[in-house]
Amino acid sequence: MKQYAIADIGSNTMVLVVYEIHDGRPFQIYHKSTPAHLIDDVDAAGHMSQHGIRKAYDVLMTYKETCDEMKISCRWADITEPCRISNQAELVQALSSCSFEIHPLTGYQEAACDYLGSKNSYPDQKDGIAFDVGGGSTELISFQDGKIVEAMSFHLGCVRLAHLPLDTEECAQQLKKAQREYPSLQRNSKELIGIGGTIRATGLVCDALYHTKSTISTAHLQELYQKLINQDKAALNAMQDNVKASRQPVFLPGIHMILEICRIFQAETILVSDSGIREGFLQECLLRQND
Repeated sequence: MKQYAIADIGSNTMVLVVYEIHDGRPFQIYHKSTPAHLIDDVDAAGHMSQHGIRKAYDVLMTYKETCDEMKISCRWADITEPCRISNQAELVQALSSCSFEIHPLTGYQEAACDYLGSKNSYPDQKDGIAFDVGGGSTELISFQDGKIVEAMSFHLGCVRLAHLPLDTEECAQQLKKAQREYPSLQRNSKELIGIGGTIRATGLVCDALYHTKSTISTAHLQELYQKLINQDKAALNAMQDNVKASRQPVFLPGIHMILEICRIFQAETILVSDSGIREGFLQECLLRQND
């Protein structure tokens, strides 16, 4: 069966996933995650250093070697927040020699791929709000009748939040700004779809403590947040057991953003999506390939 490789180049991690398509849906057969922290190599003016470009290149070359060993010919790479830099062309040119077809994504494209991917997990959710709290950015998607109404991204994720006070007002300010600019985000939604690594890690911790599996209540999330702040032993153990070491320093800031999203939209529960940007990006690539 034909296999497809997706390299997802994000602010905090770079991920390689290999898929097979079964009954029209992508299924993972290989996954590797590398903490690259590319956001640390972007200065205040939005310029990525040569160190950051080289780091991204080195990781992608290891992914090339894996694909070579697996004899995978279809290889695509998306670049999310790290491509929104002043020297984007330099980064893309460097990565283009790694045998992947490189696609820098705008904030809208990232959010759209998020939603498209989440439909693999929740095909019956036709109306609502979805979000993805990443390392360098947060995406919000409003959807109706199974289609995107509006999708956007703003420049604040859990890695940047880790450099701000934990109770920062910046999350609420950015969310309210998004609502002002995107009218369809002004509605409330008791149930949100959560996409991406931050909410998946949060779901694992909540499952360990509350046995909630793929649905998180806002009440449990608030309780977890307070327990971690108070250094509760059971909560700390659950985090250490279920969250990768590279993500733990930004875990609490990520939860803070998620709680602010829940508050703004008056959400009571979050449906944790097992699929997201990589699956959505793969589907977009396959559509382009078949055109």
